[in-house]
Amino acid sequence: MKKTVLVAALGLMTVFSASYAEMKKVYVNQIVEHPALDQTARGIKDGLEKRGYKQGENLDFRVESAQGNIALASQISAKFVNQGADVTVGIGTPSAQSLVKAAGEGKTKMVFSSITDPLSASLVTKLSGSNNNVTGMSNKVDVVPQFELFKELLPNLKTIGFIYNPADANSIQQLDDVNVASKKLGLTIVPQAVNKTSDVPQAATRLAGKTDALFVYGDNTTLAALESVIMAANKEKKPVFVADTDAVELGALAALGPNQYDLGLDTAVMIADILDGKDINSIDVGFPNGLELFINQDAADKLGYTFSDDVKAKAAKVIKKD
Repeated sequence: MKKTVLVAALGLMTVFSASYAEMKKVYVNQIVEHPALDQTARGIKDGLEKRGYKQGENLDFRVESAQGNIALASQISAKFVNQGADVTVGIGTPSAQSLVKAAGEGKTKMVFSSITDPLSASLVTKLSGSNNNVTGMSNKVDVVPQFELFKELLPNLKTIGFIYNPADANSIQQLDDVNVASKKLGLTIVPQAVNKTSDVPQAATRLAGKTDALFVYGDNTTLAALESVIMAANKEKKPVFVADTDAVELGALAALGPNQYDLGLDTAVMIADILDGKDINSIDVGFPNGLELFINQDAADKLGYTFSDDVKAKAAKVIKKD
């Protein structure tokens, strides 16, 4: 009897050990919660499931938000590395940056997502080939087509307010990008720096009073407080444009940008390939496949604005509450 129990117990231990060994750990460090990054994280989880990695079966998938705090992002990254994650994921620049050193030391394999310029953020040194156990998906898109759309919607557009966090390398790059694009189209950018989310409402109020429109490109500090930007702009009857289509629902007039959920799906392909044994250093940095136009009819109604039939026909999604 004792021998039978012992054999059964050993059998269960063997099954448990095998199951435990097959469980892959994918831990996501997300710098802050807002619709675009949330959609990216959801796309990653769904994409992994499509590849056969299911939460609780053969996958331990976690997402932790650093709540916009760089120090907390570093703590989360250190914890994930110490817990032996098979792949760590950095969504947003500071979160990704906090994992680069450990990846370079061979302590983790890091995949980033929703990073505008991984080169200027020092995540990688080149976009193809070996990058010290780091690769990922950029969400960078050309600003000129976005500004052309804004001018199509507002023919008298001259000045655009731009809120950014100078502590974020990608936000600095975005400011450079909009300045270059604005000169090509005869627009003037009025920048306003913020250091934290609580600074955003005052910055938005200041800009809304002296510009024709506000544009939130991809600054995570600003996107986390986007509703306060919308509120300040609405008071002045000024439109807000965004580059993240998922943020349009919060009250922006329009966005011409990448699908963040699809970006997450593409990121998941990279992660799954790595889990399947592919060398991370053979995976090139990826970019969005295209742009989608989202417009918000409710926002237009508040501003007394009418979308042309041509714009409506081009829109992938028209947001209007019943």
